[in-house]
Amino acid sequence: MTHRLPNQFRAISILGLLSLLCSLCLAGPLDSTLDHLVGNASLAGGKAAIHIIDLNSNRELGEYQSTELMIPASNMKLLSSGAAFMILGSDFEFRTTFDIFEANGHKTLIIRGSGDPALGDPGIFEDEEQALSHEALFDAIAKALTDRGIESIHEIVVDDRVFDRIWAHPDWPIDQLNRWYCAEVGGLNFQTNVIRMFPIPGSLGGTPLLEMQPDLPWIDVQIKAKTISKGRDSAWVARPTPANKFTLYGNVRGKTDIPVSVHQPSLFAGRVFAHALSKRGIKIDNNGYIEESVRLASPTDIWDSSPIAVVTTPITDVIKRTNTDSYNLYAESLLKRIGHEITGDPGSWENGASVVRLLLSQHVNASAAQSTIIADGSGMSRDNKVTPKTLTKWIGVLARLDDWDTFKASLATPGNGTLKRRFVNTNLKSTLHAKSGYLNGVYALSGVLEHPNGQRAAFSIILNNIKPGAGSRAAKPFIKDVVIEIDAYLEEQTPGFGG
Repeated sequence: MTHRLPNQFRAISILGLLSLLCSLCLAGPLDSTLDHLVGNASLAGGKAAIHIIDLNSNRELGEYQSTELMIPASNMKLLSSGAAFMILGSDFEFRTTFDIFEANGHKTLIIRGSGDPALGDPGIFEDEEQALSHEALFDAIAKALTDRGIESIHEIVVDDRVFDRIWAHPDWPIDQLNRWYCAEVGGLNFQTNVIRMFPIPGSLGGTPLLEMQPDLPWIDVQIKAKTISKGRDSAWVARPTPANKFTLYGNVRGKTDIPVSVHQPSLFAGRVFAHALSKRGIKIDNNGYIEESVRLASPTDIWDSSPIAVVTTPITDVIKRTNTDSYNLYAESLLKRIGHEITGDPGSWENGASVVRLLLSQHVNASAAQSTIIADGSGMSRDNKVTPKTLTKWIGVLARLDDWDTFKASLATPGNGTLKRRFVNTNLKSTLHAKSGYLNGVYALSGVLEHPNGQRAAFSIILNNIKPGAGSRAAKPFIKDVVIEIDAYLEEQTPGFGG
């Protein structure tokens, strides 16, 4: 006997078959590979989210939980640096100006900050022939003053109003605010807003000596460390209060380098310049103390001043330090600067984040803008949330810019920057440019692979809730395996595929 399904059931079966066929058509060629890699990874209960697209065709090549909101760690810098690159342009320069204003027989030196994170950064001037070292910078400003016959200054005013004065982000870990990677952010920054302290052994069992760079005679440092001849160096510096008071603890066996962040970086920078100029013969005297002759600009300050010197930093240098070296201060300065650029108000985390969301809405889609949570620009905040799919689409937006090659060059490559020890023996056939990311329990890598055959893929791999031990040991190898599979896929494609 022949049994026939009722018409309505046959229709449902056909629709189900069509739905299955459509899902198979929409599946990316790397979906099953990703499923296999995740299934065999020893992530110890950690969560993975991955998205891969063909940059030539915008076709999805693979995804695994790609719309899951994840903590991106330093992959957040792709959003802040990319937004700055779009808003400010590849020819933008940060400009720090030194002006003189004279009234009632008194001369005032006005230092106008532009939010430049690179002013006095050893990581910039040690690598760049044209950049100014500390001493050369101080010499140049002193000469600019003496060339105009200026031998004394009544006060120095730091005009840092390009940014707000919320120095440290409220989400950053309080117990790490003395670390260089949690440096406060100012409209005027100097030496990445850290002091480099160099403990030096003294007599055995006695108090160590201490050198600082730059030389800061007004800084209060208590030394509670001791000199040892055996064992390891354990010297560290505490700055437990929102003030520039420091304490050296631990054991000192040899000379070490300890970078410590400072409070109120704009004021700190002004005082550094005041002491440096004083050492070069420029008298600075308001109340008898050099540091008291420095103040921050008030909301109502207006000057009809004339510039005597300008220090510039190309945005390309700033973005490279942001992405290759993953320097947090740089990313935060970029985020605040675009907030100022668009609103005209002092740059802040809030108006900078609004600019990034606006760009996501305009160039990716409204859903990406609404779902992405932007707390800061560097990724230090664990409140940041973004999906891997949003990041690959964002990379696709950047890849269509005329200056894409310039932005791409800001990203780390195997053997360089944060990828110094990663992918160096992997024998990738494609060129890798990527931004890494790490916080406790978070591992991320997002970027591009470009094969000599013309194939290009953007990818974002984010792992969250990775526990110490087996999970953390497996995280980076897992990310490497995903990149290797993307590279192998691109290798298999014929030239022009997906173009």
